[in-house]
Amino acid sequence: MVTWREATPGDEAWDAALAAVPGANAFQSSRWARHKADFGWRAVRALSGPESAPKAAVQALVKDLPGGARLLWSRGGPVGEAALWDAGLRETLAAAAGGLVVYGRICSYREADPAAAAFLSAAGWARPERPLDRNMTYLLDLTPEPEALRAGLSTNWRHNLKRGETRATIEDWTAPDPAEMARLYMEMESFKGLPPQHRAESLASLVRALGPALVLKRAVVGGRTVALRACAVFGGSAVDLLAAATEEARKVYASYALLWPLLVEAKRRGARTYDLGGADPDAARGVADFKKGVGARLIETLGEWDFARPDLLRRPAGALITWKLGKGA
Repeated sequence: MVTWREATPGDEAWDAALAAVPGANAFQSSRWARHKADFGWRAVRALSGPESAPKAAVQALVKDLPGGARLLWSRGGPVGEAALWDAGLRETLAAAAGGLVVYGRICSYREADPAAAAFLSAAGWARPERPLDRNMTYLLDLTPEPEALRAGLSTNWRHNLKRGETRATIEDWTAPDPAEMARLYMEMESFKGLPPQHRAESLASLVRALGPALVLKRAVVGGRTVALRACAVFGGSAVDLLAAATEEARKVYASYALLWPLLVEAKRRGARTYDLGGADPDAARGVADFKKGVGARLIETLGEWDFARPDLLRRPAGALITWKLGKGA
């Protein structure tokens, strides 16, 4: 029988337990919860198995809504054995969240597995009609040595990397100015015609909360910062978090010169995989080619599943939450 319990240890104990579970990632860590707490979310956590060696774990962020309603969102979770993500997990999360009405959604980044999907469906989870996040991602294996990783780059990627290494100076951005980071995003949004991505307040929170788990680098040309890229490392996983490049950065191939040392540093810190995020090959061919060229493979993830208490609210609540939140959580 699967047994889930609410996990109420402090942040340090939670991170230690989480790190022991396969698939652990930064979005399930206490540092991510600290970042989202700046914007009105609180964390609830659950474990299956002993705290010293859990078989599965989950951190969900809770937003308290009017009328005693609760929204739960677990990005990158649960982790561990999917065969343990049963009805008991939903009940544990709902009880921890409290509230008269509960809508919850999980979003697993583990590779899709028909058996796992069949289990979740049989256990009472449902697929939301409008996903909040991606179900495809480019995943890079970081276990080879750096020399082998570099040899695995596509010919075009290696060529552009050499260009970038000679035309831009790459620095560790150890004391970033959130306003300067936001400027890069706004310049990129302007010339690409993109909607707002990040602003100074959220960037300041992210840098402060993630602390040493964040690897942040910038490209400098002529004394001016023209691009940035950052990842978060937790356990054996690194995930791409931030990327902004001005039009000038594109001319000096700064994106190539930034990503390569980020990969090397993530590997040095113990990451065995690097999640580059998804890209639609039809709508964003250049982004897809960039991620594929580094040696990453496109995988389908197990993705999103939801529930509601009472169950009849699942579909309308799911549609409303997707409309209200987009990818903001």
